[in-house]
Amino acid sequence: MSRYPSRSLAYLLVAASFAMAPLAGAQVTINLTTTQQTDCTVVTDAQGLNLVQGSNNLAATGVTLTGAGCGAAPSDFQAQITGVPSAPVAGTPFDVTWSASAAATKCVYGGSTGLTNWPTGTEACSGAACAGAHPVNGVVVPNAGAYSMSVTCTNSTGYAQGSGSASGAQFPPQPTNFALTPSANPATINIPFSVSWSVTGASSCTGSASLGGSSVNLPGWTDVTTTTSPRTITATVAGAYTLGLTCSNLQGPTASAPLALTVNPDSGGCPAGRQTTADVCYSYGLGSSCTTAADVTQFTSIWGRNAPGGAMIPFPGYQEFVVLKTFDKTKYIATKIDVPAAGLDPSSSGIITHGETYPGPALTVAISPTCGDFSPTTSICLTTGTQGGQIAGKWKLSTATQTNGCVLTPGQSYYINIKATNPTQTSSDCSGNICKVTVQSNHTP
Repeated sequence: MSRYPSRSLAYLLVAASFAMAPLAGAQVTINLTTTQQTDCTVVTDAQGLNLVQGSNNLAATGVTLTGAGCGAAPSDFQAQITGVPSAPVAGTPFDVTWSASAAATKCVYGGSTGLTNWPTGTEACSGAACAGAHPVNGVVVPNAGAYSMSVTCTNSTGYAQGSGSASGAQFPPQPTNFALTPSANPATINIPFSVSWSVTGASSCTGSASLGGSSVNLPGWTDVTTTTSPRTITATVAGAYTLGLTCSNLQGPTASAPLALTVNPDSGGCPAGRQTTADVCYSYGLGSSCTTAADVTQFTSIWGRNAPGGAMIPFPGYQEFVVLKTFDKTKYIATKIDVPAAGLDPSSSGIITHGETYPGPALTVAISPTCGDFSPTTSICLTTGTQGGQIAGKWKLSTATQTNGCVLTPGQSYYINIKATNPTQTSSDCSGNICKVTVQSNHTP
């Protein structure tokens, strides 16, 4: 047994480096006597002692210390951790407190890696700052599993260590079928808006969205996986959306209840009473040919496709009829046309026809640069009282030679404004205020 009274452990290891050859690959036991004149046993792992590259100092890996003289006894100094929950939920923050007595001169975080706000391997304090209690807020276990946490403190007499252990969630995030809560009335919500939720134990949350039955990307919702609630969403297209959120950890996923909401369009000066969504059908048989709650504020989402969920093409769209299955005769529809600045045949022209099948009430149709405008300055841009089978509107490009048609200038936007000429008119195609109305769009070339 070697005895080195009144020396620190660190000093003893340095001193030993001058007298001993490196013992790589061999476990080493060193018996010490500290300033308390009591035994302290140092045991390394199988790597033993090795020279530190570029110096005469020895490094010992996997060191354990036993014996009253190592500083673990309360008579030397103490370190402890309190508040570690026995079964924290992965992804849910918790608070702990570690403490050290005044004798500690340096403390280091230890334990498992990957815990948020518990930087294992880094210095927690030095000098007089180590004394007392130290709260650590917002520690997060990332996934299910076993984790350990420790603080190791030292001074010239040895070390003291406080520790705690935590296990991650044993179940998928909870609760199941959790609610999504919008920041405003989901019946009509403005852009941007936010959606919040409450889930414990999640390591990631992935959003999904559909518009009129078709899957869509929704900035702020479908393009992030953070578990932080709420999320701010910016929809680029108005209409009826259904949102979902799936939160996961290593134990599996948990899905939210669906959230249905209707996003208002960019108002653009539209007067009150605009109908922004309707069931749009592409076959007189209705049924599966319908897009539920389609966005009727955009030409492309009505006549720009020829089947539910089909790819949308720009104006002038398909040669297509549609049945507005849920047309509200007490409101108006203003569907926006974005006329391409280039690429159209200069002679292009088209007609809008009030269809004979499911005609519903008589219609007034106006083509105008203004949303909801039923008094355009050019009379050719307005048709009133059209019955089933009659032409409800005509248009032509400003470059076309035809003399008959509402003029559309390439690169500009217009609205096809549609309403019931007489909202009190009854029809076999109506149930209350909700009617089936067929409107057809054709164009040349």
